[in-house]
Amino acid sequence: MSSSETETPQEIFHLDIHAWLDSQQTSHGVRHDDYAQYHAYCTRRLSRLSHKPSEAKTYLVNSSKYASSNQSKPKTPGGRHAFCSRSHDTFALTKEVEVEVDVDVDVDVDEPKETIGDDSEAAVTTSTVTKVVPIPVPHENILWHLLVNAERSWAHANELQKAHKTKRRQPVLKKLKRANKWARLLVGKARISADEETQKECEAYAAWMSANYALEQMQYQAASKGYAHAMSLCHELSGENDSGNNANDQTDDVQRLERHDLFITRADTILRPLFRYSQYELKQAGQPTIEEPRLQSSGQQQEQDDQDSIVFRDRELILDNKDLRVLLLKLQSVEQEEKEEAEKESTSAQKETQFLTALSILDDATEVVQSLEQGLSKAASSSGPAVQAKLQQYALWRGYLQCTKIGKVMEHTENLLTVDSAESMGPAEKVHVYDAILQHAKSLLNLPQPEDGSGGGANEDDEFILQVQANILRLRALKTYHMGWCYYTQLFKYGPALALLEHSDKLSKRAQEEIAACDEDMPHAEEYLQQLEDLPLESSIGAIRAAMVLQQRQHARKLQKAASAAAANGEAPSRWQEPVTTDRPLLLRLYEYDGGTPDAPIADLRPMPLPCKPVFYDLAYGHALDTANSMDALENFLYQHTAAPVSNAVENEEKDAGSGGGLSGGLLGWLTGK
Repeated sequence: MSSSETETPQEIFHLDIHAWLDSQQTSHGVRHDDYAQYHAYCTRRLSRLSHKPSEAKTYLVNSSKYASSNQSKPKTPGGRHAFCSRSHDTFALTKEVEVEVDVDVDVDVDEPKETIGDDSEAAVTTSTVTKVVPIPVPHENILWHLLVNAERSWAHANELQKAHKTKRRQPVLKKLKRANKWARLLVGKARISADEETQKECEAYAAWMSANYALEQMQYQAASKGYAHAMSLCHELSGENDSGNNANDQTDDVQRLERHDLFITRADTILRPLFRYSQYELKQAGQPTIEEPRLQSSGQQQEQDDQDSIVFRDRELILDNKDLRVLLLKLQSVEQEEKEEAEKESTSAQKETQFLTALSILDDATEVVQSLEQGLSKAASSSGPAVQAKLQQYALWRGYLQCTKIGKVMEHTENLLTVDSAESMGPAEKVHVYDAILQHAKSLLNLPQPEDGSGGGANEDDEFILQVQANILRLRALKTYHMGWCYYTQLFKYGPALALLEHSDKLSKRAQEEIAACDEDMPHAEEYLQQLEDLPLESSIGAIRAAMVLQQRQHARKLQKAASAAAANGEAPSRWQEPVTTDRPLLLRLYEYDGGTPDAPIADLRPMPLPCKPVFYDLAYGHALDTANSMDALENFLYQHTAAPVSNAVENEEKDAGSGGGLSGGLLGWLTGK
């Protein structure tokens, strides 16, 4: 068999149909049910598809100027309005062609050999037959033209439904039938001119459109089957079961996530509600229903099971990056070396080197995760559920690395308080060390939090937060204890020391309760409890109270000696004359013969926070640096910032001296906002 004409090979096209639909429907009014705007846009889009590429005019422009299907034949003269019958149909699926076929004809044996030859027993003749062949698609705009035609008819149907409150079903059915026809024609054209992925998208679109037409006809059984078929195809197109993705290729990963979001969102937000409505109508009519399609995630689950993962804050973090995996392996080897060196009792220089190496590895890993997160946020054109889940994974990776780094810094700082080095440390130095550790512990509360199902942050029952808060209570108890011991042993202020130790006792009990209530996976929980139990709070509080009693007795003895000395000299001590004065507060001297010094306070009160303007601290700092010229700076400041500037400083000072007030009192009231 031989053909009379040679067929050109068909070019295979790829069309992102659903991505284009999602973008255009979102941008042209469908989100706000403005189908008239989308209808007008589809009309303009059809015109651009027909005219913009010069190669598509021959197939899509309805003019006699482009009527001939033979490219070598000259155009019909007479302009665009000249009459010329169109010799081809752009949207036809098949055509009839005449082909030449070789037919074998039997030869009579009695015929002379001169007529048929020496070796021939049969003759071959050629006949022409008609054959039906598919029409190739010469340009991709033909496929886009079919899609936009279907969208325009669908938008027109929805526009009619919304514009007329009364039920006018016939015009709507007419438009939906036309949209279904264009969608079916698109499927037929895609089978011979598009790749497999585009064919599936066309089938999913056609199933959705035919289901819409059946739903308007109240044929709920056909509508349910159409929506179910469309959902199944969307699940296949989402790539959920595709395990051949390269996780290290960031571009492919972003495209896979966006594609997953596109089709899963379409299946869940558009197709599933319509399917359930059809199922509801079938149940009301007493007709059989079909099973709802579900997403099969076995491929992705198997892929995640094959990968390494880390659990952080009750979330599983998948380790799918090669660079991050290498850095974590290095960190693991450094930690193993630290354990071996700890058993060998290595020098502090080696420990310091290993500590700095671990911090460097954690910094590099954090940079890798930040680059991945920034690359995904920039490359992703949408913010669907899969993209947001991946960004949440990267945020939790950052939190895990920061938590590991802060934990190592806290452990390294707390090692300064070991038995060997703590002997040379005083209580004040220990207070500074615990204050630094406390600041690091509080920074753990600001780490990225996992989002719950409702889209919010972590709840109050987050085990990680509870463990951090319990550790903060422990550090506060230790810091307060050493601060009180510093007041007792170095400053000899027994009142503040006693208050601090009593507060430390309360914090210690709360910390023990919180640590005991945490899960067993809390690191160093037993060590923390033992450390709090070993605090000598009761003995320290008893020592301070004994010191206060001894101090009072010493003052009483001094008063008695002074009175006896005055009596020996023949002087009668006056009832109101105080032979001994101390700087103790007035409340402690009410029942003693101690007049006190002029600087003695009335009561020994704790410092109270006083709200001040920020400029107050600048002026106070300047006064502390230079007490001689600080008053001039205060006068200049008041002169610049008051509504009525001070004109004569001398007169004001005299008035203030006479009234018992002062510049500092007015300034303090202004700075505190009174």
